[in-house]
Amino acid sequence: MLRVQVRRWAPFPNVKYVAQWSGNKASVYAWNEDEIKSTIAEARLNERRCTVYPETFIRTPYENGVRLVAALDGFEAQVWQQGFLSFSRWWPKAPSQIEWNMFLRSAGLPLDQTGGSVPEPSPAEFLDAPWLKQDGYLGATWTLLEDPRYAAAIAAVIAAPFVYFAFEYTTLAFANARVQNRAEALAIETQGVRKVRTDALSSLDEIEDYLSLEVYPSQYETMIIGLSLLQNLNVKIPEWTYDIGTLSLTLRSEKESDLDPTFLITTFEKSGAFTNVSASRLPQEGLVRVRMDVLPKQTKSVSK
Repeated sequence: MLRVQVRRWAPFPNVKYVAQWSGNKASVYAWNEDEIKSTIAEARLNERRCTVYPETFIRTPYENGVRLVAALDGFEAQVWQQGFLSFSRWWPKAPSQIEWNMFLRSAGLPLDQTGGSVPEPSPAEFLDAPWLKQDGYLGATWTLLEDPRYAAAIAAVIAAPFVYFAFEYTTLAFANARVQNRAEALAIETQGVRKVRTDALSSLDEIEDYLSLEVYPSQYETMIIGLSLLQNLNVKIPEWTYDIGTLSLTLRSEKESDLDPTFLITTFEKSGAFTNVSASRLPQEGLVRVRMDVLPKQTKSVSK
């Protein structure tokens, strides 16, 4: 399910990802696998001996609270809840006060979470190994297997009984030749039927995954509804964030009177597509932040 969902929002044709799970929630980092392979090749490293981890997973984690980390490239704001990275955002340069406030609101946190101002970057030191990686006996065994010398020795020990049985198998091969020839003939005769069956089965899992994700309207459908509600207002949308079941957006207008929070709440609630709508003015003049829950398809109704 997570694999299908990541594939839907990741903007890369070949995507890989790593996730930190907490119950039924996951903090996911995805990357362009083609670009990573190209970087590894340019560094003249063995791709099979390289493991990719986001920078966040090799820095000292946090237990609870909000922090700003100076990354190797840019700055990352993080919200931690009992050791789980529940929300994050990256900027190429240190965020402004408005950007920091919008980050806190997007995470559902009060503006005074860090004293009301942008905090100084936290000293998140680099670790010797990713904190997400599982330790213990199995982890140590896998590390040994990554060394070609140990891998070759273990492979030789494992292969020894298979070599013995291979010689035993050859004595039976001639007796089974006639049966194998008949089986190959049947395989050729039924190739067309088996190909159709294989194609159908390979598509079944993906179809079921996609159908299970269609509980809420797509971002496109939600955007059409939202724009239709705002079409008569002289407003712009500088920020739009849609997570499955949750929509938050920032509206801007040159005339402050065009952005009445009460009117916006009433308009979105009456549409029948949203619920729990909240709206509030931001410190910057002409900006209003609106947050709401998107109703699932089976409960959504259009008011007359």
